[in-house]
Amino acid sequence: MRLIRLLKNDLAKETTGWVEKHIISPEQAVQICAQYGIDYHNQNKRSYGYFILTILGFLFVGLALITIIGANWEDIPRPIRMIGLISLTLLVNLIGIHKVSQAENTAAIAIFFLGGLFYGASIMLIAQIYHIGEHYPDGVFWWAIGVFPLALLMRSSLLMLLATVLGYIWFFTESSLHFYPTLFPVFLIALAWHCFSVKQSSVLFLMLISGACFWLEYSLSWLLGDFQHFNAGIENIFAAIFIFIFLYGFATRLVGATNTTLKDYGTLLGVWVLRFTLLSLFIFSFREPWNGILSAEWQSPIVTLALAAFLAISAIWMTHRSKKALSIIVAVSLLFVAILLLVIFYPDMISYSNTIPYRESMGYRLSTPLQLIDNIVLVLSGIGLIVQGVHHSITHYFFLGIITILLTAMLRYIDLIGNYIGAALLFAVFAAILLSAARFWKSHHLKQKAVTS
Repeated sequence: MRLIRLLKNDLAKETTGWVEKHIISPEQAVQICAQYGIDYHNQNKRSYGYFILTILGFLFVGLALITIIGANWEDIPRPIRMIGLISLTLLVNLIGIHKVSQAENTAAIAIFFLGGLFYGASIMLIAQIYHIGEHYPDGVFWWAIGVFPLALLMRSSLLMLLATVLGYIWFFTESSLHFYPTLFPVFLIALAWHCFSVKQSSVLFLMLISGACFWLEYSLSWLLGDFQHFNAGIENIFAAIFIFIFLYGFATRLVGATNTTLKDYGTLLGVWVLRFTLLSLFIFSFREPWNGILSAEWQSPIVTLALAAFLAISAIWMTHRSKKALSIIVAVSLLFVAILLLVIFYPDMISYSNTIPYRESMGYRLSTPLQLIDNIVLVLSGIGLIVQGVHHSITHYFFLGIITILLTAMLRYIDLIGNYIGAALLFAVFAAILLSAARFWKSHHLKQKAVTS
């Protein structure tokens, strides 16, 4: 996955300077920009700085007015409060509609953003005036529902961002009160339509992916709680593992698409899946997390196996055109399916101990080998990233591999404090890895230099 796709707007601006210095021709600049889905001639028509400053200005205008109203709230008669809030919200949105009629869409979006803030404040304050409802997440829900139509009609990423943030707030507040957020998929569908059919947005795409992951995990917890309450357990951890396997397959499928937007999304998703995978490997490089997993009580192993199989098969299907990605998906899926089967069925294979509960005994027996496997995978991941970074000239992979090796060494040194021989052997191993990487880098560059000369 070429990470330069994530910096394509900066690359397009660089081509303008290259043309001015006669390094490349305008036709070549157009071709370079077209490779990444950018219109070379129209790239300077949008001023993000002006737009961001305008939005922030309107944001503080809204906060100032809401603060003034809140400070004098009790001194204002109830009917005037009601009329004032509705009139203010209506007036601001009418100004936005007027801007749309004059084809001033940028100004209209900024005003609608301000109107969205007033709309939410009006909902909360009117509910307070008349003591409407004790379930406060409903107010956030209707606030989000009110902003979504404007975001869809205006095709605005900013308004969609506001609506999505409100949808997230509603999701977490609703679930924190032990209610299942049934309508959250509606927000995800609208967000997906915007990301794939309206306008490319890296932030909204990541919010779409994370929202889908949260919804799936919370749905599994709701299922484990017999549809009465959320009951997170060991099943959620394995569900998260196979969700990341699915996301890697999804990223690979997007990168292989012909559409430039899908390629950009796939590259972005692949980078973040890699980062979270390494973070998870660091967490499980200690023995305690494995002890917790191996001693946990299962509530619904069949559901977990079915979900894992579905996600793994889906990932394999999405990567069948890429031999490298397919081999990674198959290997990782088989590894974690084996661990899953081991964790579920291994307690039935050992005898019960009166002094140590059998699940704790299993954790004692298996946590160290699994910790060792995790650390080996971490080291191999670091080596693989260094090799990929050098071979494909991707600095992000190279330095990420270096950081992985160094952090693994540091964490294992902390574990080996007092064991000088073990620490010395550990440092010798990592020194050999890094020196071998340096030698590989030198030989690779010498080969490239020989080819070019």
